[in-house]
Amino acid sequence: MEFQDPFDFDEGPDWSPNQKLVRAGFRDLKYLPRSGWNATLAAHAYAARRQFSRSADLNLWAAMHNAPASARYEALAEDALVFWHGTSAPRAEKIAQFGLFHKRGLWATSEPRIAHGYTRIRSHTYKAGSAIIVLVLDRTSIKEGVHYHHNSPEIFRFHSRIPPEAIEYILWDDRVEFVGVQQAKSPKRWGTARFKKVEDQWYPRSHPPVRFDNEHTYDDKEGWLRLSIQRILSTLQSALAVEIFSSLYATIAPWEVLTHTDIFSALEDVCGLPRRRGRSQRFSLPDAN
Repeated sequence: MEFQDPFDFDEGPDWSPNQKLVRAGFRDLKYLPRSGWNATLAAHAYAARRQFSRSADLNLWAAMHNAPASARYEALAEDALVFWHGTSAPRAEKIAQFGLFHKRGLWATSEPRIAHGYTRIRSHTYKAGSAIIVLVLDRTSIKEGVHYHHNSPEIFRFHSRIPPEAIEYILWDDRVEFVGVQQAKSPKRWGTARFKKVEDQWYPRSHPPVRFDNEHTYDDKEGWLRLSIQRILSTLQSALAVEIFSSLYATIAPWEVLTHTDIFSALEDVCGLPRRRGRSQRFSLPDAN
């Protein structure tokens, strides 16, 4: 399998860079769709957390994207290795059934943004939906030079089949799906807030006040948005915009309820202006600054 630079191709309309947000200083939101959300943005959210804290908790990431936690990941603990494989949606359906294999080897990456680049290639080439496979492997069962070698520090070429039991999640265009063998009991998935549109206004489908958690309720989307941002930042302590945007869009239905302006306005109300650290802008709650 010939290595291809995942960013060396003509961008399609679905993933053309959002230069307006990049110019505003939000480099992490470069591939945020101009409206709405695509589940591969969740890969960028995981990558941001991985870079931000030198590690990332796959089960917490899943819960924040309204997906069940993985019992396999929980059981492997420090021996869990998380890999990402970008492909097209039709191919992902076969991979979920039969696993990953190729006579010339197969690749996976520890860097979600690289996998996201490959899924853009596949969806662009085959004019099909995109998908990212999330694998969890046991560190003690694979060895460099025997089971894999490196194409680059973050790209691995495996020499043998990876069974479907190693697949824990698939990121489709519109959702993060758990496909693992067994769910973990915690952390609990954050669930979905559901809204309906009446005369150009969005209202909760349930009669207000709507339960948010054991202590809080909301009456409208603005109330839900503030509570959700507070929950994200209380959980992560501080976060890049991509982590906040990705979790918000993954936990509301339909995504059309939220505009980018809604989110930025709520962030300003809850957090004030972001704090710049290096080349990134991070949000945190006032009492955490």
